[in-house]
Amino acid sequence: MKKGYVSMILHGHMPFIRHPEVKDSMEERWLFEAMNECYIPLINVYDGLLRDEINFKITMSITPPLMAMLEDEYLNKRYMEYLNKSIELAEKELIRTKHNSELNKLAVFYNDRFNNLKKTYEKYDSRLMNAFKKFDKLGRLEVITCSATHALLPLLAINPEAIKAQLATGVQSYIDVMGHPPTGIWLPECAYTYSLDSMLKEYGIKYFIAESKAVLFASPRPLHGTATPISTPSGVCAFGRDMESSYQVWSDFIGYPGDFSYREFYRDIGYELPMDYIGPYINSSGIRLDTGIKYYKITGKTENKELYNREKAMEKAKEHGAHFASCRNEQINALQEQMEKPPIITCPYDAELFGHWWFEGPDFIDAFIRKSAEEPTCYELTTPKEYLSKNPIVQCSSPNPSSWGENSDYSVWINDSNQWIYKDLHKCEEIMIRLAKTYKKPNGIQKRALNQAARELMLAESSDWSFIIKNNTTVNYAIKRINTHLERFNIICEEITKNTINVKNLTKIESLDNIFKDINYKIYEN
Repeated sequence: MKKGYVSMILHGHMPFIRHPEVKDSMEERWLFEAMNECYIPLINVYDGLLRDEINFKITMSITPPLMAMLEDEYLNKRYMEYLNKSIELAEKELIRTKHNSELNKLAVFYNDRFNNLKKTYEKYDSRLMNAFKKFDKLGRLEVITCSATHALLPLLAINPEAIKAQLATGVQSYIDVMGHPPTGIWLPECAYTYSLDSMLKEYGIKYFIAESKAVLFASPRPLHGTATPISTPSGVCAFGRDMESSYQVWSDFIGYPGDFSYREFYRDIGYELPMDYIGPYINSSGIRLDTGIKYYKITGKTENKELYNREKAMEKAKEHGAHFASCRNEQINALQEQMEKPPIITCPYDAELFGHWWFEGPDFIDAFIRKSAEEPTCYELTTPKEYLSKNPIVQCSSPNPSSWGENSDYSVWINDSNQWIYKDLHKCEEIMIRLAKTYKKPNGIQKRALNQAARELMLAESSDWSFIIKNNTTVNYAIKRINTHLERFNIICEEITKNTINVKNLTKIESLDNIFKDINYKIYEN
């Protein structure tokens, strides 16, 4: 008899980065690296578990922009070019390292790895969503949705219509790809505020993933903290992040990914080998970039890194997976003694942590799931949907406004560095709402323009841009994306109101920002 449940939830998200107008877009590589290092490795883990008849349940949010990119013909063609280049480079590395047995062993590993990635990619007809839909249909993976473009919803609350448009589009795009409505949602940045629950209910959402403080400081205080979900006043349930399991993965001090045996993220041959050799495999303008071939392990707090040992890293991944399972066992045993219903440990993480930032992350997940399937384990792996079906009686409590960002508030996404964004966004939201209420029966060109205006506004609302600006990474790109989308929005709206729509320009913009094929601008009427 199992005493409780563990639910691992991976948040798969990337901003919409599609640039056919650029010869060799550096930003598109963000997607290709994530496919190589996170999403295909996770697919291989799930397929391996199925092959070995391991009973598992896991949840993934796959946001609408990520779904759209994984389905996009242009991006899939570009990815195959990228993957073939990676294979070509790995083959050259076999030759370059042939006189160094340790290095050559790693070169063989990367050559095999890239070829296996291609094999999996082709197995699913060059559409990774085919794999995720398969696991969803088999009941092993519960895929949940997100808002349309990962907008931080509480910061749009001044215009509720904008929040509803984000939710409506997110739900519809999920249905278009998955073939059925979503049960749950990952609120962008786990950001919640009052009144969101009633909007979620309006679009058929039964639960959302919340930061721990949203549940721990809910009113009234929950009886069991984050060990059970709570029901909002509207009847939508919130699953709070368990902090003990979170620290074991995220913590800078005790987190598994920092183990010295694991691969060093910041040492890549793209930055280290001569330009005349590495040039064809980095950016065409000569900007050095990651190639995915990294020969060193973390080693310690030193610049003198030792060579990566794949076998020892795999031993560590198994050890950490077993340790994580053991800790969840202890948690469930302790909680169950003081609860009248089975507890659930909710473990939400960014998907890209597993494989991209933490190279051995998918192997850790594999080890944890396999250990969880062993007989002595006192818990069962589940999904939030399945837990609610077995435990429908949930304490009613109003979640505390919060996010999983720094200080558990919204300050990462609105601060001195990026607050200027919101004045422009809110102004454009008001224009979009007014146009939606004005144009009840537009002609064909007007409707196309109104729909494209909605796309541009949503793309500008993405929380990724304010996050990038705050963290001072690719700031110029983020600012350019915001300004480009708002400029396109304003031009289109002015042409609509003056009845001077430039069809040629509209067609060009539609081809560039082609997300949400069946969007309907009337979602801004409500």
